[in-house]
Formats: sequence, C-alpha cells, structure tokens
Amino acid sequence: MSEIVPSLLVASKKDFEQNLRAVENDCALIQVDVLDGSLFPHTSWYDPRAIGAIETRVAMEAHLMVENPIPIVEAFKEHVPTFTRAIVSAEMHRPLGAVVGHIKDILGLEIGVAINPETPLHEIEEVLHLIDQLTLMSVHPGTQGQAFGDALHLDNPEAIFEKIAQARNHRPDLTIEIDGGVTQELITPLIKAGVKRICVGSLLFRSPNPSDKLKELNDCL
Repeated sequence: MSEIVPSLLVASKKDFEQNLRAVENDCALIQVDVLDGSLFPHTSWYDPRAIGAIETRVAMEAHLMVENPIPIVEAFKEHVPTFTRAIVSAEMHRPLGAVVGHIKDILGLEIGVAINPETPLHEIEEVLHLIDQLTLMSVHPGTQGQAFGDALHLDNPEAIFEKIAQARNHRPDLTIEIDGGVTQELITPLIKAGVKRICVGSLLFRSPNPSDKLKELNDCL
C-alpha cells in the first residue's frame, strides 16, 4: 500500500510542531529533513532532543542531507521514541557501505539511501541489496517549492520515472520513495510506476489548510 509522507523542512521548533500538529492525525509517518550546510548550501531545524520531547504517535524517518550522518542518527535514536528509519545521501564523501552497515547492523535501524536527480543508480550498486528503502530525489536537495524533475540538472522529468523502473527491475522488493516537487496530478502516475512512499512538503504546508489537503491527497491513493 502506498502512502503520503509529509516532509518537514523547517527553520524553528515552532514551525516543526505547527506542521506536525496539522498532519499527524492523517498520516502514519513523517519525514524530518536534516540539513547542516555541510553537504548542500542550506540548513534546517532538526534538534533530536526537542523533537523527542513532542508527544506524537507518528513514526519518523530522518532524511540526512549531511556529510556526517551517524552522530545525528545516534541522537535521533536516543531521543526520538518513534524514530524508525535513517536516509543518508549517496553524494556524501564518506564510504557509503560503511555508513549503511553501521546504521543497519550496529544501530539496528532501517536504512534508506537518497540519490540526487542527476546521480545514476549504478553509483549505489554496492548497497542496493542491503538497504530497506531507496529515496529518489526529484528535485535538488535543500529547498521546498521546486518543480518536479529538476530542470537545472536533468533534461527531462521522465528520467525520474526511468530511474524508478531501473530500481524495480534491479530489485523488485525494494521500497521506493519519491521526494520533491510532487503535484497532486503526479500521485497516480508515481503509484502506477511502483512508488510506495510519496513525500510532500510545499504541496501541503503552503496550502490554506494542510490537514484538508492531506486528506485530499490520501483520497488519491
């Protein structure tokens, strides 16, 4: 069953809790976007201790768009009771296999790998059989409100769908998540292509009523 995953890319604890409260009754999972400026030129608020102090039933995955994810993952595991999955960026300069192995085998968490729109799938072949989730970025990381397909780095948005097909052919059981620029019209084509988790940020949180918009998106499923 596919699901809509609200993506929280925020500047403060107040914004985080406001967004969380707006959607927590209509989703089972949210994504916490973690940016510290080390890998991409953007930052976000993501204090694990403060997040863990917010009572909620919603499971959380952390999308770590950072150069050194393990200390942050360890903090999320320690402080956030509903934390289930860490997603690391394939573009970091640390050995991907070692990072994936540490999070999966030592920390005992589910592990995902995110790849940028321009990153070919073969660059993560070494871990493709180990991960629980593949997060395909359909925009360049760091800001919400971008258009699906990343025109700056890709010639054709269809390249995202081609990458989904490649991943499914390589490993049919792998959970595929899409992240960035998703519109309501894209939800059905993405599900038909084999996507199980669809991250939405600005589509939700720039709408007049995020709760109503999330219900509407869930109806598309």
